[in-house]
Amino acid sequence: MSVELKSALFDEPDAADASAPPKRFKFAATFVIDLVESLVFVAVVLPCWAMDFDRGLIMAPTFLIGVLILVSYAAKVLVVAHLDRHGGDARTYVKSSALVTDGPYAWSRNPTYALAMLQFLLWAALALYLLALGPWRWTLALAAIGLPALFFLVNDRVVMPTEEAMLRNLHPGEYDAYAARVRRWFGRKAG
Repeated sequence: MSVELKSALFDEPDAADASAPPKRFKFAATFVIDLVESLVFVAVVLPCWAMDFDRGLIMAPTFLIGVLILVSYAAKVLVVAHLDRHGGDARTYVKSSALVTDGPYAWSRNPTYALAMLQFLLWAALALYLLALGPWRWTLALAAIGLPALFFLVNDRVVMPTEEAMLRNLHPGEYDAYAARVRRWFGRKAG
């Protein structure tokens, strides 16, 4: 089950003209969701990590996970830059006049969301690692399980269907052909 959200939050989801600028500056809903969840992970995980680090626990894996988290953030910036070169702007929900299907979009219809999901799974792995090494902390357990699940459900059931409806409006036929070749989260479809 999915829901199409018709709200100012999604800046004119019924728009059929990609060249029309948004009525006002705004951040894309998924950018806000990503930012809030990232800040929650930072607020929950980093203090626990710092306490465990002060106790002298072995932390080399946490640095590796941290580097991978930073790489996923950097990869999202590159995806946004790729879309920007094609006339769209994922940060402010400016629609590109042409359907972007190359580069990272050849492997995912939503590469920034897929990378955000990866980053939240990495944050969850870091939280679970800290739980395994240190004392039980309900905040770490809740963040590790709840935040990735919440991100997936909100994006897969609300944000993506709304954006797909807008893209179908902007690019009739072309978007459906693209969706038949490339999966919503990651991967190409056979055949």
